[in-house]
Amino acid sequence: MDNTARKIRVAHVITCLTTGGAEMMLYKLLAHTDLTHFEPVVISLRGEADLSRRIRSHGISVYSLNMSLNLWAGWRILELVRLLRELQPDIVQGWMYHGNLAASLANMALGDRYPLLWNIRQTLYDIRHEPLATRGVIRMGAKLSKRPEHILYNSYLSADQHAAFGYPAQKTQIVPNGFDIQRFSPNAYYREDIRESLGIPSDALVIGMIARYHPMKNHALFLEAASLLMQHQKNVHFILAGREVTAENPELIPLLQRFPDRSHLHLLGERQDVYCVLNALDIFSLTSSRGEGFPNAIGEAMACGVPCIATDVGDIPLIIGKTGRVLQVPEATPSALAFAWLEWINAGEVWRKELGLRALQRIRKHYNIQNITTQYQNIYKELVNHVRTDGLLLPLNQTKFDRHAKQSAPDDIHPRTQGAG
Repeated sequence: MDNTARKIRVAHVITCLTTGGAEMMLYKLLAHTDLTHFEPVVISLRGEADLSRRIRSHGISVYSLNMSLNLWAGWRILELVRLLRELQPDIVQGWMYHGNLAASLANMALGDRYPLLWNIRQTLYDIRHEPLATRGVIRMGAKLSKRPEHILYNSYLSADQHAAFGYPAQKTQIVPNGFDIQRFSPNAYYREDIRESLGIPSDALVIGMIARYHPMKNHALFLEAASLLMQHQKNVHFILAGREVTAENPELIPLLQRFPDRSHLHLLGERQDVYCVLNALDIFSLTSSRGEGFPNAIGEAMACGVPCIATDVGDIPLIIGKTGRVLQVPEATPSALAFAWLEWINAGEVWRKELGLRALQRIRKHYNIQNITTQYQNIYKELVNHVRTDGLLLPLNQTKFDRHAKQSAPDDIHPRTQGAG
């Protein structure tokens, strides 16, 4: 069959399908893929998880290999090798460090049969912050990083950091995260419903954060700032949601002791209705200290018309632009965050809503999931159009990565420029 007439089959190799940032971006990409021209399949190195069923509901096949992530044992890759040989994809795309490495090792075992893409979804401030096994995967990735045709990053800072670590800059392409602006949008009904269900008065000001519990998310900063603000503002409530963000989490219990009256603090755990919860907020904050590349939570809040105060991690300043405020990490103390919240409270509801409207417009202009999906699909088309002449892989036209080029970033903010308050 003529290559131009048949669908392009893309095999996505990902570490797992829990509801993390990378996994959710893959899901959104798949949900908006043009299935008349593309045939995606998903291979999870781990077992079945939350997103497996949701992906299959779109008519997309999901294979779960139940592998250990100890990829140094070559035999563990054999099942992936067999599956790729059976699927005969046009392109293999790895997601995250382990998915990239597994896809590369399997493709090498097949004689580099398939064009390969990598997708890196986090920053690399200091490799010592990573688990020991992950450090080895990152270092091995650097050694193999000339093999993929492109290394796709969702963050300019991540691309810089990995290039400094030995990942080739000439392979870099930046494709930011995209957001479903139909689901994530302002909604007065959701706002009232969530507030009523939590017993939050309609006139209360609500500040929140959506983030799984992990040291790099720095829930301590948020909670300590919240306890300070509550000493000065009685009609303020705080919502925290995300995996393991519950009162039963032993690592959160010492922080919760700062709140003798917890009626204004709402820990919701993992939620499937994040778009509803975000609508209940007046201010969104993300207090991460490291690790973020392009955090979905920031873009989702902005798409719901909620202005953001966040720490300067990853590409957060680029995402927020002039629609919010960014706190430099060394100066992002609990008192500094509490004072930033207080300034926005005193600025008034009309001012905050105007800021939220600008945030919404920014997401719709630059980070609409339909446009981001098109970027991925154009990369796939380019690969397929270049890859096969007598069964050989042809080199793509590469241009040196310049993270300061205007065409690479939204036109109203220079990469890594701090958003205005």
